[in-house]
Amino acid sequence: MLPLKDEDRVRLLSAVAKRSTSFEAIRVVTMTLSLAIVAAVPLMGIVRIDLWQGHHLRLQEGVDGIGALKGMVIALSILYGFTFLTNMVVGRFFCGFGCPVGYVSRLGEKVDRARKTRWLRWLEHLRGAGFVAAFVAAVMLWWVDPRVLLDGSLRARILTLGIWAALSAGGFFHAFWWRFAFCVKACPIGLYYRYVTSKAPVGIVFNESPSKCIECGACETICPVDLDPKRLGESLVVRDSDGYEDERYGDAECLRCGDCVAACLLVFAKRQGEVAPLRIGRLTPHKHETPTANQSKISA
Repeated sequence: MLPLKDEDRVRLLSAVAKRSTSFEAIRVVTMTLSLAIVAAVPLMGIVRIDLWQGHHLRLQEGVDGIGALKGMVIALSILYGFTFLTNMVVGRFFCGFGCPVGYVSRLGEKVDRARKTRWLRWLEHLRGAGFVAAFVAAVMLWWVDPRVLLDGSLRARILTLGIWAALSAGGFFHAFWWRFAFCVKACPIGLYYRYVTSKAPVGIVFNESPSKCIECGACETICPVDLDPKRLGESLVVRDSDGYEDERYGDAECLRCGDCVAACLLVFAKRQGEVAPLRIGRLTPHKHETPTANQSKISA
């Protein structure tokens, strides 16, 4: 498991946030869009399996449970297909900018960053809890008509709110415990993308020319999934705290979150006329053999 609270990463994130908020602004927009899409599908009657009264929907028409299940499979396939095609082009970009579970981890880190100011820390707690609650509510809309909270029996309302509260508490707990280790170890979609979208043409480019990398280590420290952004084109054998070895191919696990690029730009911010060694751009074609550190998908 990755470190639960990497103080160096938190400090770097704070420094980056003070200098530039461009990646975070993009993330807020894409995350809002993700939540809106998840909530809109059942609210618009496109599909819903109603576990409350059995008023199942598909394309705004009442259907039986099997019909609604078929509609849900089709809807999820379309959403998955869109993210899959996106990741084929830009790698696991959705993981870094559109995945609500990954964003919850970032909200937990915002609480860590605000630890010196009590009121700001509580504000970040509320913001994180609000996002988790909204995400869980959006998912539950696929399975229950929201009118249950108004017209349902006392038992139905308590059960619905209880499930919502339990799932929200689980998401809030994730923000402070598992965090990005979930992306590496357990996320089924992420593990699948790890194998099928490992040759995306767009990703993190490491280029020492014209500016020499000073090996400051900022990019490695800030990476949420413990990668070396300068060596993403290599297959590396790593050993965890229990002594187990695993092979990691960096580019397949890179979330395209931009943290390493932001950290690199922070270090080079005061060097006029120089270009930071890390950026998001087009990668050179992958080779079958393992490249060296300085050869790994370098783009001029």
